[in-house]
Amino acid sequence: MTPNPPAVFSIKWFSVILELIRFDRPAGTLLLFLPGFWALLAAWRGAPPPKLLLIFFLGSFFMRSAGCAINDILDRHVDGAVERTKNRPIVSGRISVGWALAVFFFFCTLSAFLLLFLNLLTLKVAFVGLLATILYPLFKRFFPLPQLFMGLPFGMVAPIMAWTASKNELSMGAVFIGLAGLFWSTAYDLIYAISDREDDVKAGVRSGAVTFGDRLWLAILFFGLLSGLFLFLASYSLGIFKALPLSILLFVLLIFFQSFKVRGGVTPVYAQKLFKSHVFLGVIVAMGFLLEAPILL
Repeated sequence: MTPNPPAVFSIKWFSVILELIRFDRPAGTLLLFLPGFWALLAAWRGAPPPKLLLIFFLGSFFMRSAGCAINDILDRHVDGAVERTKNRPIVSGRISVGWALAVFFFFCTLSAFLLLFLNLLTLKVAFVGLLATILYPLFKRFFPLPQLFMGLPFGMVAPIMAWTASKNELSMGAVFIGLAGLFWSTAYDLIYAISDREDDVKAGVRSGAVTFGDRLWLAILFFGLLSGLFLFLASYSLGIFKALPLSILLFVLLIFFQSFKVRGGVTPVYAQKLFKSHVFLGVIVAMGFLLEAPILL
């Protein structure tokens, strides 16, 4: 029996909104922010302006919130068949599709407001990110590796935006950071997908965890190593090769550890722990960029 939705603008209604945007799970916001943070640190040699840090952190929160809302709207017909998602606000009837759309547009509007403080080139890159955010849930219907497409808004767009906001131009170093973010987000989202693998098969949802099967650990290792490779290329291209390579090496070693853990078999609960640990991996890379600040060397 579907419960009656709470009264609009009541405390319970606002709690449902917070659940819709995954407010209690900040790992998603941090994972979205970190690749952009890498690029900000690279562009400003470890000392980006507080204004840009605030804009990109708030933008990460706003766009992640918008992404959660549009994901749940487009996935509402399949979420009920997946154990982890069957009690989400739309599926359970605690919020209507109309109000969820309103939440999506609200956070998109907040993100657009932040763009007023940035240049035109960054605005164009942001539009690509918005389009990819909307299209990602649809890719789960037909694309065998939707995690790779998810990496566009989650791992690649933010660092390129951060670089263009800082330099008003694009460089190969920034593209390399973006590609590193793309493949990193693909790797950790493959780990995240382990929790839903059996339900995804029943629901007919495409997932890399289903596509790769017993070779999933190899896919995680492959995309993680690609991420490390492009971070090394960014390090070389930008002339940042004092502290950063050591951070990248540690990042790669942890990717090896996680992929072999997956090879041995992990429970859905442990897979979620491995996924959340990628915030730590992202911070390790950020520390490499941060330690390149001239004042620290």
